[in-house]
Amino acid sequence: MDASAPPQRNGQTIQDGRAAAALPDPAHDGGPLPDATFPQLIGRMINDVSDLADRQIELAKQEVSEAKDEAIGSIVTIAIGAGIAILCVLFLLIWLWTAVIWFFNWLGAFITVGPVTLAWIGWVFGVVAPVVAAYLGYLWFIKRGLARAQRIWPPLPRTQETLREDLAWVQRLRTRNGR
Repeated sequence: MDASAPPQRNGQTIQDGRAAAALPDPAHDGGPLPDATFPQLIGRMINDVSDLADRQIELAKQEVSEAKDEAIGSIVTIAIGAGIAILCVLFLLIWLWTAVIWFFNWLGAFITVGPVTLAWIGWVFGVVAPVVAAYLGYLWFIKRGLARAQRIWPPLPRTQETLREDLAWVQRLRTRNGR
């Protein structure tokens, strides 16, 4: 080949950069594989790997978005349960303060010696009701929110599955080629 001759690509003479840009890229043309040169095959392989990586990244982005929405829902559920629990603790503290005041009023006004009365039943209800409400708040909201949070782990299950499939595909290709 003459050193003064203009460079050629696919049998066409390249005069300047514009002509090179107009020519088809061997790495992207869809010609038959047996006719492709080694650099074209490498280019196609690089493009295929790039496309595969792009699809995996898009899938991962989608799954992260879905996991984020699920996590926000779990956080809201836990916050509602925690709010109910805090409200029940506040009611328990108010009841305790009221019970102490009533206890001393009652003690000062009704000190008697005699048979035992059922005056303590109000105390039991005042303690049992907030405890039962706090337990139900835990069961219905906090425990359910924690269970939802555990369902989103491990993250990106579809991405992991497609990566496993891609790895198996590459391994099959390698064994078929004898490498």
